[in-house]
Order: sequence, then C-alpha cells, then structure tokens
Amino acid sequence: MDIISQIFQTIGFLFSLVVLAFLWRRAFRPSEIRTFWVLLASAWTFGMLGTIVWIVHDLTIETELGAFSIIDLFYVLRYVLLGYVLWLYPAPLSRRAWLWVGGAMLAANVFARAVYFEPAVALIGSDWVDFWGQVMYLILDVGIIALAWLRVRAPRPASWNRYVLLLFCAMLSYGAANTINLTEYIFSLSGGTLQNVLWMLTDVFALILVLRIDPQIGKSNEE
Repeated sequence: MDIISQIFQTIGFLFSLVVLAFLWRRAFRPSEIRTFWVLLASAWTFGMLGTIVWIVHDLTIETELGAFSIIDLFYVLRYVLLGYVLWLYPAPLSRRAWLWVGGAMLAANVFARAVYFEPAVALIGSDWVDFWGQVMYLILDVGIIALAWLRVRAPRPASWNRYVLLLFCAMLSYGAANTINLTEYIFSLSGGTLQNVLWMLTDVFALILVLRIDPQIGKSNEE
C-alpha cells in the first residue's frame, strides 16, 4: 500500500470517529426521535468496530483472515441496521419494496459470478465459499442502495428530503468504494486512493445529515 493510501486511511479513520461522536450526541438529545438516531449511530458503530478488529488482527496475527470471520459479523450488522432505518423512516415502505431489493441482489449475484469468479479462482484458488466471502459485500451494497433509492422515490414529508437524499448518497458512495476495492483486489490492479476518498465521503454525507437536518424532522413519529 502506498503512502497516499495510508494517509487517506488514517484521516478517514479519525474522521469516522468524529462522525460517530456526533451521531451518538444526536441520539441522546431528547428533542429528536431517538430510535432513528440510535439505529443510525449503532450502524456506524458496528462498522467502526469491524474496522478496529480488522486493524488489530493485521497488527497482531500473521495469518490472513478466512472467507468469513468475526469481523464480518460487525459489518453485516451494520447493513441490517441501515436496512431497517431505510425501510422504517419516515414511514414503512410497502412489502413490495423487498421484491425490488431482492431482485437487485439477485442481479448482483449473477453479475459477480460472471465478472469476478474466474479471476478470483486464478488469484487465490478460491472455492465457492471463498468466492462468496469476497463478493458478499458487493451484493449487500446493491441491496442497500436499491432500498435507499426506493426510499428516495417514496412519498414523504418535505422535512425528510435532506435525510433521504443524504443517506442515499452515503450508501451509493460506500457501495462504490467497496466495489472499486474488490475490483482492484481481484484483478490485481494498483490504486487504493479512490475507494478511501469515497469511504471518507460516506462519512461526510453522514456528518452533514447530523449537523444540518431539520430539528423538526419526524415529529409525527416521535415516541
């Protein structure tokens, strides 16, 4: 990894901590709908914990991570919480939305199999389990982006417009970063900078969401 990528990773990690602090600060403000903010802050927390465990592993253990590990549990929980937030607020989407999300994830499966399987086998001699461990996040990202887009298309109070658009941009940025990272790894391409910029941009969208969102958002959903 070159020095520029290392710098971006360090800055991105520190910036994520700042965003996380703001999210939890918002979550504990009694004037806000706590469930929404707690879920969002928890999702970012699980992502951060996954990153921390990954860093500790790389610094202390010489063996590489397997196709699936405890780290994946943290990241998957992040997706689950984000999916719940996007489905529930400001009002639950229809059940038909899950058909669109499932269809998008199925299409991502087909795409991943067609594009990444043979290069992955050539690179690491992976079997099917190893392969799906590599492309799992691409598929999850497509599902989350599809859900965020359905949220953008759904009717909502005007006070939620900024929330919806910023979360969609955050999910799109994060998914693009993961896809670029996967592609560079599978095809042994040089790089590492663009995905770090996009991961950081995800936190930028989250910070704008926390700092600029209408304080009256979701009054009708208050607990």
